[in-house]
Amino acid sequence: MEKILNDLKFQKTLTQLADQTQESYEEVFAAARKYLKELYTVHTPLANIVATQSAQYILSRGYKKTIDVNPLEIKEIAKLSRRHSIAFVMTHKTYIDMFVLGVTLARHGLPLPYTFAGINMSFMGLGQFGRQSGAIFIRRSFKDNPVYKATLRAFIASLVDQKSHFMWAIEGTRSRTGKLVWPKMGILKYIKQAEQDSKESVKYIPVSIVYDLIPDVKEMTQEGRGKKKKAESLAWFMNYIQKMGDNFGKISLRFGAPVEIEEESNRPLTLGNADKTSYPSASGAIPRFALELVHGINQITPVTTTSLICIALLSKYSLNKRGIESDLADLMQLIESQKPDALVDRGKPIGESVQSALALLRKANLVQQQGDHLSAKYVIDAENYLSTTYYANMAVHHLFHRAFIELALVKVATLPATKRLASFWEEIMELRDLFKFEFFYSRKSKFSDEIDANLKYIDPQFDQNIAKPRSKAMNVLKAQKVLVSPVVLNTYVEAYLVVGHALKVLDTFLPFDEEEFINSCLYLGEEMQWQGRIQRMESVSKAFLINGIRLVKNMGLIPDQKDDKQKAIDAFIAQLRDLSTRINQVQGITLARPQEISPIVPIERNIVPGSKTEGITKDILEGEKGAHIGAFFDLDRTLISGFSAKEFFKTHILSGKI
Repeated sequence: MEKILNDLKFQKTLTQLADQTQESYEEVFAAARKYLKELYTVHTPLANIVATQSAQYILSRGYKKTIDVNPLEIKEIAKLSRRHSIAFVMTHKTYIDMFVLGVTLARHGLPLPYTFAGINMSFMGLGQFGRQSGAIFIRRSFKDNPVYKATLRAFIASLVDQKSHFMWAIEGTRSRTGKLVWPKMGILKYIKQAEQDSKESVKYIPVSIVYDLIPDVKEMTQEGRGKKKKAESLAWFMNYIQKMGDNFGKISLRFGAPVEIEEESNRPLTLGNADKTSYPSASGAIPRFALELVHGINQITPVTTTSLICIALLSKYSLNKRGIESDLADLMQLIESQKPDALVDRGKPIGESVQSALALLRKANLVQQQGDHLSAKYVIDAENYLSTTYYANMAVHHLFHRAFIELALVKVATLPATKRLASFWEEIMELRDLFKFEFFYSRKSKFSDEIDANLKYIDPQFDQNIAKPRSKAMNVLKAQKVLVSPVVLNTYVEAYLVVGHALKVLDTFLPFDEEEFINSCLYLGEEMQWQGRIQRMESVSKAFLINGIRLVKNMGLIPDQKDDKQKAIDAFIAQLRDLSTRINQVQGITLARPQEISPIVPIERNIVPGSKTEGITKDILEGEKGAHIGAFFDLDRTLISGFSAKEFFKTHILSGKI
């Protein structure tokens, strides 16, 4: 600590700040010493061992002991860590995210990073222990405190000089929706500045962690509806650990490739004008870099079977087990076709994967079983609807392209054949712009390629077929087994509708206050839902309304005394009503279909797709036939009549396979 305080460069910075703030150098230096004492942390061997063992114990109370990782990614991290300081840029779903990454690194013999945490977590017991095991507790707000900023930057620079590693959640807070929220740039900016002050370089690694179930979800969704968040304390922490004593399934973690900051001319990610509203310095490199990192996290985020079951049930309300398996086989094939190895249960029989996930969802009271045996159906528990939506949202980043395609097809269905293709792409780009605060896109050229890849999955001859005079765009939708736009997009459309109607009654004689406006949206949303003007209860949630407010700010729709902007607001509402109508049309296709009592999943789709599963399925289909090999491919773990171990070994010995 003294080394940092005695650094000539840091002292020069404090001298300049003293002149700027018109305080004495002694006062500024004393403040810096106080802040550094608050920030300062070390890694002591004993504390690291205790921290790792404690984290493993806490995780094991609720989750399977084996964390699902990609061994090749671990090897790459090991190589990088020997040469560079690494900044692990993480998602933030729950309080145990940092435990998961720390335990994973420790199990593979990798050094523990320094952890950035909110000062709210520095309560009695944890604060003292955290400062011995690499926890850097940062104040929630220090925008107007230049001395604190300078001290934080100097401390981080000292750690970069030592080739230390870091981990933090770029979202700044736990996601209340299930999907990634807008990144906070503060810590990223300070590490980049520290890197500039150091001779060492930092590699920025996207990290995504997903869980089958999360203990915090119900509480977080209630906070989104206005419930006050509980303050963290030692008693709160002990209660949280006690709550972990249940079965929440499995944890999966993925590392991305290092993301490099790029020049304006080679910008890999764009979001229309979204970043200009969210970030004051949107033209700078840091905001773009933050968006690239978040986009990188989305690209590597795995998909759980629990998430896909929630999507299937939100789409069709109720399904029997065979129906769930059939729909999930289609969703899994779609996701695998766009993002290989994204599925957590890759290689497992779909029936087994669905059975395990249903057991978790039922135990958590998210899904109810109605009836018994083959006639049993599964439905979402009405009291936990918001929580179910949260889990569905954990997979929407893999499905929004498909959702855009569905709504664009409905839009062009009534147009003359010669105008359909051009109008289709115009609508895709309009949807891309409208939902720019919900999803993190690739640049437009790559985004178009991604849409093309999804179209080829639906119809390999889409461009030719859509332009045929007798072709019907709606038939393309009717041919799809699972339609996702109602689940993926309807919540945002309805949240935006609430914001739009709240703007129409906004009192322009008072300055616009975002917090008060959110509260008025919550009340108005409940009224609109009661009146039947919106359907989804999760639309009336702070987490979804915030992005709607970002959007109307970006569109310049906030009225004032000079301009009430009623025409523009009415046009915005009309656009959303049109989208809502199209979503209802897509949902109508799903509801009009008779549900099969016992749909059959083809054998080639009976295994969750992923690494090597295509080859396994091919071997099964093209391999030996007969009862003697029945146990090899029987996916329900039941012996087929006629199977004989003697026959199995006899055949394989004679064939030279044993």
